[in-house]
Amino acid sequence: MELKMKNLVIEKAFRYNEKTDSSINIDAIYNEKLGFWIAEESIPLIESNNIYKPQSKKCDVETGEDRKGE
Repeated sequence: MELKMKNLVIEKAFRYNEKTDSSINIDAIYNEKLGFWIAEESIPLIESNNIYKPQSKKCDVETGEDRKGE
């Protein structure tokens, strides 16, 4: 007789689709004196029209949402 235990965390965890490309292509340089990234258009990267999805250096998905209770 095989006893299978259910793990609540695995059962309820939100699953993201696996990324196929984890490379980050940002055409910008960090200016240490100013303390922010400068885009190739010579403007602060945050003001650039090129939108980059935020992610951590470990390539975790940053959703900005708290999924507690879901």
